[in-house]
Amino acid sequence: MQTLKQTRFLTKNYSNLQGLRTLPMGLCLLLVSLWANAQHGPARDLTLPVLMAGVCLLLLLAIDRYYRRVFGRVKGLLSRADLLLWGAAGVLALAAFLVDSNTALNLPFSTLGLVFAADLLVSGLLFWGRAKLPLVGNLLLAVVIAILSILPVLGFSGWWTVLGIKHSVLALTSLFGVYVIIGGVIGHIYFIRALPKTAESQHG
Repeated sequence: MQTLKQTRFLTKNYSNLQGLRTLPMGLCLLLVSLWANAQHGPARDLTLPVLMAGVCLLLLLAIDRYYRRVFGRVKGLLSRADLLLWGAAGVLALAAFLVDSNTALNLPFSTLGLVFAADLLVSGLLFWGRAKLPLVGNLLLAVVIAILSILPVLGFSGWWTVLGIKHSVLALTSLFGVYVIIGGVIGHIYFIRALPKTAESQHG
């Protein structure tokens, strides 16, 4: 029974557990955030971020080829509810980004940060229940981001300037990018160790 549950978990989360796939996204998010932080006034030349995105896309294609060649493919078992959840998370993140970027609102907390924290909490509990290391990582970062998001309400405004970052949005997107990179490596390690022994020994 335990083996059957493990097999179902690996099959359902086969792509998610292939953590190296998330590295290009995290790297792109981090690099674009740092690029935006280095700008003075409205950005006029978008050549560099476009090149960054292009390089990250090529890296993603190379990683996808690696996984297919070494580990093969498994038809995913994501339900319609899972897809709706990911779609809703994306819409909420975009809406929160627009809210935080609107200087006229000047909210005393980060909406984007709270959305990030909620996404990490929900995805951790729903998808990583059997993967203890990714689950703990998700929950810890959810707590950290939630605290950072409400620090201005507690009287600690401008904490991001200590990191040399101009805006809380850029600080949170940079932090999230770093987590995606580290979390991707952790997910890949878990993926390798969670494979059946025969497959693990065969793929080294």
